[in-house]
Amino acid sequence: MYWKEVVASLYAWDLLDEGLDRMLDVLERDTLTNSTYLVALMHDEKRPLTDFYYPHNPRRKVYWTEDSRAYWQPNPDVYAHGRIQPRASDNPEIRNHDWLQELIDGSRPRGMTVGAELSHTWVDKERMQGELADIVQRDIFGTPFMGNICLNHPDVRAYGQALYLDLATHYDIDFIQTCLVGFHPGRQQPWAASNAQEAVRLAGISTGGCFCEHCRNAAAAQGLDWQAILDRVGWLAKGFDGHNHQQSFELRLLRESSTTATALLVEEPELYAFLKFRTDSVTSFFREISQTVHAARPAIDLRLNHFAAYPELMGLDLKAVGQIMDSVRSSDYSEQSGDPTRMAWKRAYLHGIRRAIGVDKYFLSAISPRPKATPELVKEGILVSAQCGADALTIGHYDGAWPNCLRAIREGIEEAGIIIDRNAPMFAD
Repeated sequence: MYWKEVVASLYAWDLLDEGLDRMLDVLERDTLTNSTYLVALMHDEKRPLTDFYYPHNPRRKVYWTEDSRAYWQPNPDVYAHGRIQPRASDNPEIRNHDWLQELIDGSRPRGMTVGAELSHTWVDKERMQGELADIVQRDIFGTPFMGNICLNHPDVRAYGQALYLDLATHYDIDFIQTCLVGFHPGRQQPWAASNAQEAVRLAGISTGGCFCEHCRNAAAAQGLDWQAILDRVGWLAKGFDGHNHQQSFELRLLRESSTTATALLVEEPELYAFLKFRTDSVTSFFREISQTVHAARPAIDLRLNHFAAYPELMGLDLKAVGQIMDSVRSSDYSEQSGDPTRMAWKRAYLHGIRRAIGVDKYFLSAISPRPKATPELVKEGILVSAQCGADALTIGHYDGAWPNCLRAIREGIEEAGIIIDRNAPMFAD
């Protein structure tokens, strides 16, 4: 079996603390990495994510990331006609340096491909609570979902295209990846005791986003009866508040019934219309980006980083968006659970993605060498990825990886008989 790539993600503070050459030496030696990307627009998060302290950072035990900051040098001309611009870091050690260009300059001489990721959130909450409050998603009662931007807002759409155009036209990169959070899924409680778990999960989107004026306008443009959607979906949403006794009673009956999700959709055409409206909105959002960016740079790879267990609840029609994007990355990190039984979920998740995107779409599977991963689980994750039709492997993520699990990546690739060759045909004998 041939894989074209082993892809490693890095952060600006990794380059600052450990030094790029040192990290690339380790990645090439221990993981056969031949592709890198910078998480160029990063959300608010403690690093390392899955452990208390860094396992190999020489300068600090933890790093507290800033909320939705850019780690390249945005070209102001690209954003000149829009309201939203990427926000630079306030950290004096990080700001005023082009970390993406540093990664390019260090990776290219090694023959590596290079990319950039626009991570989960593209706008910081501080601005969303102030001058950009109108771009925030809202539930059916008007309550904002801070951190979720409305993909039907024209300023958000313009900003998305500008982000991609900026990176694609001003940097020598091969791919742009995103795991942008879509529409808020609403109250998605486990409902472990429910006989109608899938139906209740589906009903939960009634408490999600978005019901702003821009969604109303987009729905009207599609010929949808927005008022009918508001009326019926609003009734369902009120059931999640126990003080609304009649609506809550209906929800309790649903929980204890044998009603299926498909039966609920047949009964509730307005709920289905809302579900389909959101997936159509996300699909058109990425279609516009793809058309704009490929017109400027046809060969660049636009990559979806797929992370949601139930993507449709966030408005993602994986099959539709998968046909628009040039490649899809699975973001399943079952290895880091330390639980061998989770590998069955990984296998099912990978099969689900390949089924949706088709056998010809370039497909990358992630494995996690982070705690509580073990070398054995890392190797199993590599084998499962190969068996499920992956074309490449990605590492999530270097900063929190224990050295023994990094070494297990190369060992697992070699033990599985996988050859890393970027020039190999997609389906080699």
